[in-house]
Amino acid sequence: MAHRTANRPRSVRRSPVRDILSFHNRSDMISLAGGLPAYESLPVADMARAAQRVLALHGPRALQYGTTEGYAPLRAWIANRLCRQGLPTRENQILITGGSQQAMDLIGRFLLQPGDIVLTTEPIYNGAIQCFELQNAKVQPIPTDSSGPIPDRLRSLLHPNRPCFRAGFTSLSRPTLGPEKRPALLYLLPTLGNPSGSIISEQRRSELAEIIDESAVPFLEEDPYGELFEGVRLPFIQSMTRTPGFLLGSFSKIVAPSLRIGWIRADEDRIQQLVPFKQTMDLHTNLLSQMILHQFLSDVDLDAHIASIKSLYAERRNAMLQEIRNQNIELTSLEAPQGGMFLWLKFPEGLNTDELARLALEEGVAFVPGSAFFAESQKGQRFARLNFTAADCDQIRTGIARLKVALDRLSVDSSRG
Repeated sequence: MAHRTANRPRSVRRSPVRDILSFHNRSDMISLAGGLPAYESLPVADMARAAQRVLALHGPRALQYGTTEGYAPLRAWIANRLCRQGLPTRENQILITGGSQQAMDLIGRFLLQPGDIVLTTEPIYNGAIQCFELQNAKVQPIPTDSSGPIPDRLRSLLHPNRPCFRAGFTSLSRPTLGPEKRPALLYLLPTLGNPSGSIISEQRRSELAEIIDESAVPFLEEDPYGELFEGVRLPFIQSMTRTPGFLLGSFSKIVAPSLRIGWIRADEDRIQQLVPFKQTMDLHTNLLSQMILHQFLSDVDLDAHIASIKSLYAERRNAMLQEIRNQNIELTSLEAPQGGMFLWLKFPEGLNTDELARLALEEGVAFVPGSAFFAESQKGQRFARLNFTAADCDQIRTGIARLKVALDRLSVDSSRG
């Protein structure tokens, strides 16, 4: 018997990354698909000591319910780090979430209504597309150049001369929009964008901040990879604006993804408005995980830990780049990212990476086709995202060699018509 379901779940695409990760039917499958940290980077011994210390110091309190806002010492630690990174922040401006994915879902539920428009760059993190689609919102790409979103094109999309936004908006209901839908949210990942590894320049960030202040568009900035940037840290766009916005962060890429701990930084009133939304989801983020993470952060030199991760990832990135050259893989675009976890490949016209991904799985290597990172999936058919952090250098070389075999098979199949 078929049961009726809401329209909303039917409109949300599956995560191809999660699907690919579950399709490991070969014992020797090499995954270049998910954004997994290197196993060698996961601090098992330090985390074990932190867990033992938390239980010894706090006993049953560590196993009890917690507050929705999150464990206060962890919130204070995050606020202090943001202050050191140039963004003045107080503890009460931080909400702990179940990873940055829940943070994005919370903000989508809070800000978006069916039919709303979300402005962002493409390619875009596929988890963001899922969150926006869940609210039946429409993703509209912003034209970009090598420095980031093009200011004049963003202005034309925002229509700042029309009464669309309120800078002082704090209520749970947004202003009524006219018959012509205008953007309800601007979403950007300025440092090491996923999947492309793109960087919005400091000058362009300043220009974008000016536009945000002009329009007072609700602004969501995500920074999951900023700590993995190899250059001089660039300022948060949030630190350049006068308009209150949202900043999302996570410990998944720099400590351990299984902790499922992320955070939202916003004005205190916005944080308190988000609290009831989070309460309907899970009451609060796992308290034991929060306490163990805070103990770990108190015990270790996080900057030294991150430096070792970046060194390891640079070695693996370079191995992947070299093997792509060694295998004579034909590409129309490939740039070495300044950190992060991914290479973004662009293949010649006519090559379909959805079909390539199927053949690659048969050859024993997994990657994510570019269609996953565009609201209109056909725009990504020439692109592919390869992760260089989870596999070691030998596995990377083998994986790229297998990818070359899949490419050769695809070429033969295409020539046969």
